[in-house]
Amino acid sequence: MPGQPPIVKYLADYAEPEAAGIRLDRQYDHVVVIPACAEDLAQLEQVWRQINGSYLVILVLNCPDDSPKMIRRTEALAVDMVRHREVSALSDRAQLLTGAGPDLLLVDHFSPDNRIPSRQGVGLARKIGCDIALALIHNRTVTDRWIFTTDADVILPSTYFLVPQPLCDTSAALVFPFRHVATADLDQASRLYELSMLYHAAGLRWAGSDYAYTTIGSTIAFSASHYAGVRGFPRRSAGEDFYLLNKLRKSGPVTCLPEPDIVIAGRISDRVPVGTGPAIARIAEMTDPANEFRVAHPGCYEQLRHTLRWMEHLSVSQPADARSHDSQADSLLEQAGFFDHYERKRRQSPGHSVMRKHIHDWFDALKTRQFIHRLRDRHYGRIPVSELGRAPFLATGASVETLRRACFRQVFDS
Repeated sequence: MPGQPPIVKYLADYAEPEAAGIRLDRQYDHVVVIPACAEDLAQLEQVWRQINGSYLVILVLNCPDDSPKMIRRTEALAVDMVRHREVSALSDRAQLLTGAGPDLLLVDHFSPDNRIPSRQGVGLARKIGCDIALALIHNRTVTDRWIFTTDADVILPSTYFLVPQPLCDTSAALVFPFRHVATADLDQASRLYELSMLYHAAGLRWAGSDYAYTTIGSTIAFSASHYAGVRGFPRRSAGEDFYLLNKLRKSGPVTCLPEPDIVIAGRISDRVPVGTGPAIARIAEMTDPANEFRVAHPGCYEQLRHTLRWMEHLSVSQPADARSHDSQADSLLEQAGFFDHYERKRRQSPGHSVMRKHIHDWFDALKTRQFIHRLRDRHYGRIPVSELGRAPFLATGASVETLRRACFRQVFDS
């Protein structure tokens, strides 16, 4: 119905079916959603072991229907989880586990009739859990209006839920700082991968992009109303965190928190086709990772900076001829369809702030990433991380740790 609040409309029209069937007779201050596939119980329990207080952990146990090994491991995890806890059946797919530690809402998406299609993977698992969390917030089972989501390979800090209220009042989403911790054989690969993520976000921040944040599913939280307003997580086997934050940034600010750090295991994993596990595996296979592992040349971010400044001027002056007279930028923007979009919006005679939003909603995280990649592939190339000190937004020593800290400060301390 027209005029419905976003949470009511979302739960009625877009939420996964599980969200409608969960009723709990107790109340919690906070909720965190964790998709888990083929995990070890000891590792999983480390995720929340530092946190005290009243909170609910929603665990969506899931596995693809084409991996017998993952199915067996996930089934074993479920057996281990219920062994020493009191179990209350809530529906054919959900059980509440109580006892030592926080209450756990166990959602079954590993049994034969409940498995998630491999193409929808972790995105659908997160959506199911977060849709349940949204329903529990709506019915006041959870009093906090924020949904936290993470992964089974992290250690959450004791102050995880203690986000300053002013940030909650002004943000659509929050991104926690993070650090990878790995075994000695994977330490260098983990640090290089972490540096590459921070370097990209730092380059975007320096360039003035509205989408300057890291996108790691284990490090985000978001407003319940904003989540509902953008229709939740996309059902994707990878990249669901990137696409959700892209939608949320158009709804409101995405704030990078200065603290506390989330500790992420730097491990090799085949649970998802892209992301930390596969990337670390590729780097670890290199003979000389420090020189073989390469990232986009800083010139890509310099060009982005020039382009964003030109777009800001464009949103004010709104000329009929929108070309920037920068052949590199104009060619890429023409190919992406920017000028047609701009002209359609210009004919509506919007004010500066409206036109700016039109432009930056169009030139979003996805198009910005494509812009950077095309500049890299067609014009600037890649450089080894040992040469990153030449970047104008770093200008620091060449060691991986020095560069990582410099990028970290750009993203999370600014």
